[in-house]
Amino acid sequence: MTERGASTAASGRSPAGERVAVCAAGGAVLVWSTNALAAGVALEELTLAQVLALQFGTATVVLAIARTLGGAKRAPAGGGPLTRWAAAVSVVGLAGTIALQYLAFATAPLVAANAIAYAWPLIVAGWAALAPGRDGSQASVVLALVGFAGVVMLFVQRDPGEGGDVAPLIGYAAALGSALAMAWYTLKVGQLSARRTDLLLVATATGAAVAVPLALAQDAGWSAPTAIALGVYTGLGPMAAGYALWTHAMSRPSAARLAPIAYATPLLSTFALLASGERLGTLGLIGAGLIVACAAGVLAERR
Repeated sequence: MTERGASTAASGRSPAGERVAVCAAGGAVLVWSTNALAAGVALEELTLAQVLALQFGTATVVLAIARTLGGAKRAPAGGGPLTRWAAAVSVVGLAGTIALQYLAFATAPLVAANAIAYAWPLIVAGWAALAPGRDGSQASVVLALVGFAGVVMLFVQRDPGEGGDVAPLIGYAAALGSALAMAWYTLKVGQLSARRTDLLLVATATGAAVAVPLALAQDAGWSAPTAIALGVYTGLGPMAAGYALWTHAMSRPSAARLAPIAYATPLLSTFALLASGERLGTLGLIGAGLIVACAAGVLAERR
């Protein structure tokens, strides 16, 4: 083995492994970009608890089947026991992200809530640049700050029909909380040795244990086939597949360099929402433009 090859192997980075990680991160972004659109349509016919029950319940069933089928196989990485700390990171980071995100979708203008909730890569990029020993740069800090200014613009914009309603403010705060939870999970998951399926399963099972009883206790019907199908899709796609792919990518040594790929999520999801007829005010368009520009800048800076 050459000196370069030995160094690559020692660091846990291989060209093939890196390509798989990039594809996993990109796949997660693609399914996440459909999340707000699917959730928005589902929430028009179903309650928040019903949509969360469908999402968490579907994801739990899929992940439990995957865990059972793969039980006899040892994962090449992340195959340790599920500790209390790992379970806490997963529940707060994943179940918390989704619950707050969908609360935002249900109470605030969808485009703005989506952009704020998916601003978590800004937090990750800023942390990677400022934390001791991180492989960041001053350019990353500047881009993160400017991009977050775009988030603030989305936060303060108002739809003409909102008036003095406090619900949008609650939604914006929930979206920001969702972004913080997801950023924290992204930063911590690479430090965990637990099996990836176990991390996801404990989060979805916890979410289902709360959402399903709440949904069943409500006096609300389940007679909206399209909405129900979309709720199931959010469990299969954005939840199970999206987080599985992202957790795999963030478990690689190159996680800090791959995290900026997530900047494409607010761009793609915003385009999807606007194409579907959702509105975005002038201030919101400026804010979204700043986020997109910073996304391109961070991706170029990190290459």
